[in-house]
Amino acid sequence: MLKNLITYILIFTIAGVSTYLLHSNFIEEKNIFLPFSLKKVYLFFVLFSLVICFLFKVGSVINKIKEQLGFIYLGTIIFKITVFAVIFYKSVFAVDLTNAQRIALIIPMAIFLFIEVFLVAKILNKTSF
Repeated sequence: MLKNLITYILIFTIAGVSTYLLHSNFIEEKNIFLPFSLKKVYLFFVLFSLVICFLFKVGSVINKIKEQLGFIYLGTIIFKITVFAVIFYKSVFAVDLTNAQRIALIIPMAIFLFIEVFLVAKILNKTSF
């Protein structure tokens, strides 16, 4: 379990730092103004995805929860979107965003959703009967 947690931390940290640096460099080169903190958006998705993967790993060893993990994951996606909307409401949803700003917001979400789905699928496949 500890090995998996360390692996998840490394995966999300490396992915977060490297994609953030590439993304922020691209934003600076194109002179795109963002009304939100790109660093905070990346940090939110890194931490939230890390917590989800860790909780699913813990849930995969609990017999009562193991069978329902797929359905629980669907709920966590809705929960993540809701928490994101609450935290970033003023800087993201209260202003009109250009297409470049919207894409800059979607990129970290897509990256970490892909990694999260991959890791959760591995967890679910290991717990299948």
